Amino acid sequence: MPRQIAVVGAGVVGLSTAVQIQQLQPSALVTLIADKFTTETTSHGAAGFFRPTVDKFPGVSVPQLRLVLSVQK
Repeated sequence: MPRQIAVVGAGVVGLSTAVQIQQLQPSALVTLIADKFTTETTSHGAAGFFRPTVDKFPGVSVPQLRLVLSVQK
């Protein structure tokens, strides 16, 4: 049975997350949930503050995280 994954938000972060999940898990059923879907759904708040960080990965160094991210490409 394929994984069922919901992504909340259709801004730059939500859409990027949904695409990345689909690329990493091609058999997954990804559902995008948002209050509106238009050509102007990019949120200014999240897009303005989005940046990579290791703060959420205790014990993982920056070089280790870079290695993981480069392997996923």
